[in-house]
Amino acid sequence: MSTKFKNLRNNLEDIEEGQFGLRNDSSSEQARSSSKISSYVLLFAFLISLLFYAGTKINFSMSDLNPIENIVQELSQPNEDLLNRMGAWMTEMGYGELTHEELIALRNEGVTATYTSQIREVGYTEVTTEQLVALQNADVSATFARMMKELGYELSIQDLIDLRNNNVTAFFTSNMMDLGYTMDELTKENLMRMRNIGVTHQLAERRMNEAGSKLTVDELIRYMISNQ
Repeated sequence: MSTKFKNLRNNLEDIEEGQFGLRNDSSSEQARSSSKISSYVLLFAFLISLLFYAGTKINFSMSDLNPIENIVQELSQPNEDLLNRMGAWMTEMGYGELTHEELIALRNEGVTATYTSQIREVGYTEVTTEQLVALQNADVSATFARMMKELGYELSIQDLIDLRNNNVTAFFTSNMMDLGYTMDELTKENLMRMRNIGVTHQLAERRMNEAGSKLTVDELIRYMISNQ
C-alpha cells in the first residue's frame, strides 16, 4: 500500500507541476501579448503625431491629388498639328507669331482662326485678339454682325457686344423694320431699351392692330411697364 501511495503521490506531484508550468506559460504568454499591444498603441500614436506634424508643414495642391481631372484636361487640349495650322492662319491675318499657349487660351475662349476670318470678312479687319475674346463672351456671331450690316447698321465692335449683351437679335430688328419702324427709331439705345423690358415684335404688331396705328418705341416700353 505504501508503494502504491508513493506512486500516487508522485503522479499527483507530476500533474500539479505540469499545471503549474502551464499556468506560468500562460502568464508569460499574456505578458508578451500585452507587451505587443502596448507597442502597437505606441506605434499608432507615433504615426498619428507624425502625420499631423507633416500636415501642418506641407501644403498639398488639390489639383495634384486629382490625376483623373488632369488627364481629362490633357485629352481635351488641341493637338499640335491643329495649333500649328491655326497659328499659321492667324499669322497670315496679321496677328504675328502666337505661341501655343496663346493659341490654346484663345481656343478656350471660343476664338478660332475660322471665327476670326469670318469677323474680318464682315469688315472688322482691325479686330484684336482681345476684342475677339470679348465678342465670343458676348455671344456675337459672325452671322449676327453680317445681318446687322445688311440691315443698314454701321456698328463698332463695342456696339455689337452691347447689343448682344442686351439680347438684341437681327431677327427682332428685322421684324420691327417690317412693321414700319425706321433706323432712326430703332437706334442701338432703343433696341436695347425694348429688349431689356421684354418688347417683342409680336407685341408691337398686336398693339398696332389694337390701336389702329404704329406705337412709338416709348409707348411700347410704357405699355410693358404698365402691364407687368
